[in-house]
Amino acid sequence: MYYEVYVDVLFVKNLWMNAVLLLLTAWADQEKVKIWRIGAAAMTGSLGVCLLYIASAWLSGIHYVLGSVVLAAGMTGIAYSGRKHFLGRMTSLYMESFLLNGILHYLEQFHRLAGVWFAVFSSISAAVLMAAEYIWRGRRREKERTLSVVLHHGVCRIFVEALYDTGNGLYDPVSQKAVSILDEKVLEELLRESGKERLPHFIPYDTISEHGILESYVLDGMELDPEGKSIWIRRPMIARMPNKSRQYQLILHRDLLSS
Repeated sequence: MYYEVYVDVLFVKNLWMNAVLLLLTAWADQEKVKIWRIGAAAMTGSLGVCLLYIASAWLSGIHYVLGSVVLAAGMTGIAYSGRKHFLGRMTSLYMESFLLNGILHYLEQFHRLAGVWFAVFSSISAAVLMAAEYIWRGRRREKERTLSVVLHHGVCRIFVEALYDTGNGLYDPVSQKAVSILDEKVLEELLRESGKERLPHFIPYDTISEHGILESYVLDGMELDPEGKSIWIRRPMIARMPNKSRQYQLILHRDLLSS
């Protein structure tokens, strides 16, 4: 029993897949690349695969695997400049190949992927992977910007999960204090249980979707815990959150951690 393999078809198919995988790897690692490097790496990998197929009758399994690893290393070295993250990029290339081929094998049970259909479905699959990685990266960045905060006011202490928001640039126009935004229910509990008189300040605000006046208060203190390092903020200004649908209880001002 034998199979006929058309080397030209094998070359074009692998050339396309290699280019897609190298671009996916660059996207996943946020790496700037040059198109000519991607093209050269994809062509090198495709030529190597054709040679491996031709020589497969004389190669043992371990030699075939080693040849594939050498090809992946060569493609990584050609496509991306610098050696600092070489192993990480090579690992990422294998991961992208595993994910993309898994999607294509799943889709193949519904439609034979050959010729134009292969190009279409592989492109769509790559776009799906890029979207998933974009969402995952955004959530990871957001998680890195979350921290534990203890609010102090009078005799009351309240623990909240906060988001360090680089987009929050709200200041009190009179005192020029940085203003963080706190969930309405948490703020009410803090003021009620503090045993202190309410002394509100009123701050105008403007966003893309709304504008108005925020009721704000100066608390006794706020303790931040970024990466296990305790930071004490004396007499922070906290405003009542205008939007009840926010995910986090406290939106920190962008200057608090840099000050």
